[in-house]
Amino acid sequence: MEIRRVFVDKLKIKNGMALLTGPMYKYIITVLRKTTGDRIDLIDGKGYLYRCTINGIKGKELYLQVLDVVHHPEEKRPKVTLCVSPIKGPRMDWLVEKATELRVERILPTIFKRTLIKFEDKEKGKYDRWKRIVIEASRQSGRFTIPEVVEPTPLRGILPYAENIPNRWAFYEQEKEISFNHVMSNREEGGEICVVIGPEGGIDDLEIEWLRENGFIPCTLGENIFRTETTPLVILSVILYEYFNKYR
Repeated sequence: MEIRRVFVDKLKIKNGMALLTGPMYKYIITVLRKTTGDRIDLIDGKGYLYRCTINGIKGKELYLQVLDVVHHPEEKRPKVTLCVSPIKGPRMDWLVEKATELRVERILPTIFKRTLIKFEDKEKGKYDRWKRIVIEASRQSGRFTIPEVVEPTPLRGILPYAENIPNRWAFYEQEKEISFNHVMSNREEGGEICVVIGPEGGIDDLEIEWLRENGFIPCTLGENIFRTETTPLVILSVILYEYFNKYR
């Protein structure tokens, strides 16, 4: 029988027993159709996995016996913050899912001058859906940690998330001199990376100037023209490949 992984944000464990209630109880019992004696794994999104057996079901409470705890050591790959202009429809959902599989650390939907999506109160459902997607994609891809999804923010609001990151790159279609290969080759080893990707209409001249002034290096992927949802996946794939080869 398949052993499923379930993400639990606030895990309560006492005397080797975990207690689940509410949505997690309902998901495990009614969706996964698990019962007493079945195995299930819990992940806390902080690098820990708890191997459990369902010990008992009482009312709306689910008791799991913790068999052992596995801590996934911090990987040597750099943590990547992805600042990307949101796009319409399922394409953004797909981007969030695939970026999670490619081990992004943080996804920061960033509003540029030419961003087409306008986030109002009625759009909050998109943000909530992206948070659900990263949880499921993390479980599916075997991650022990869950990427942070930040609420959509204007471009100038990204600085608090980037201030301690040494490698800051803005992908700019009008940049002709500095390539992605150049910034990868000259990056600070072991340092975090912040990647900025604008909307399909491009990053405005004043925006790229502001990025330069705040330590972001404009760079190019060359003559290739990618859609907004493809660009970050190309970049994340290259970063993951480089570090896989270096440390395997």
